[in-house]
Amino acid sequence: MGAFLTFNDCAVEDAVRLGEALGDCADAGSAQGRLRVFDLHSDTLDRLALHGEASAPGGFAAHDAHVPAARMRTLADNDAHISLARTAPFDWCQCFAVFVPDKLRGDAAWSFFERVRGFWSDELDRCAERLLQVRTVEGMEAAFAEGKTAGMLTVEGASFLEDDADAEARLDVLAETGVRMVTLTWNGRNALGSGNDTTDGLTGFGRVCMRELELRGIAVDVSHVNDAGFKDVCAVATRPFAASHSNARAVCGHPRNLTDWQLRELADAGGIVGLNFCREFLSDVHADPTPDDVLRHVDHVLEVAGEDTLALGSDYDGCDVPSWLDPCDRAGALHALIASRFGRAAADKAFFGNARAFFVRAEEA
Repeated sequence: MGAFLTFNDCAVEDAVRLGEALGDCADAGSAQGRLRVFDLHSDTLDRLALHGEASAPGGFAAHDAHVPAARMRTLADNDAHISLARTAPFDWCQCFAVFVPDKLRGDAAWSFFERVRGFWSDELDRCAERLLQVRTVEGMEAAFAEGKTAGMLTVEGASFLEDDADAEARLDVLAETGVRMVTLTWNGRNALGSGNDTTDGLTGFGRVCMRELELRGIAVDVSHVNDAGFKDVCAVATRPFAASHSNARAVCGHPRNLTDWQLRELADAGGIVGLNFCREFLSDVHADPTPDDVLRHVDHVLEVAGEDTLALGSDYDGCDVPSWLDPCDRAGALHALIASRFGRAAADKAFFGNARAFFVRAEEA
């Protein structure tokens, strides 16, 4: 999750024209006429599950106050960034995160997780003809063969894991319910470690939990972890890990973005970096980042970490995104841009191939 901004959209005219000219481009990445998309992060579950609740944590209520409840009830069709109606023209695998805010800890955080997961479970039943939960790459391919969107369940902010007897049972529940990736922290501190608003690294308990996640086949996600915590993850990791939604700090200096040494460490570990569409993480100059702003991050990650590391981590429904990438079915314009600048192979890897290969490695490790 990034942050919803309070100012009105001030679209950059040339970016909008380019996005409109390129169109949806749903046939840009597949010989079968369907672009393949693997997006490592969205906050759509929280945004829909908590709609209309002024007291709900996460910052969604004020942003969505003008949206009618009828348009925020289901993944099938809605006014959020991501809906199954918009992903249907693609072979689309979406990592749906349960975002647990920093202010919730322990039992309160676990209750929050269970509530949003309950919404996810209900949507799987309600949207069974369009959506299939997947735990493996094989399951994802099966979903595509059935013409369905593939959904992977993930967690952003594991503050429900505390240094007590509940942690092991909760880790088991994550594995049993199909959680495939866990972001260790959000921006602040929890019992595992510290996010980018702080400077401490992982705790001893965080190191233990990281090993337990790996043992259960759940990928560790370092987006939001600060630099000290990132170094600790490198020291502890025995499996490939991900930065599901982070950009290049050399291009935009936000601390949520990754330094060059972090990009190289991820590449060396067999990890991936999901390109984040959050405006604040794309540009510290333009309020509505342009296609060139996005391509500068693509270029830098490709140069530093290589073609096998860059993926997508849109942060859809967790932040304001560039107008030309809103909503999700306009992401095809980005594939066309990357292909025109860096070649079709690089675009296909970034949009799908690298994330698929990462989860193959995670399953085999």
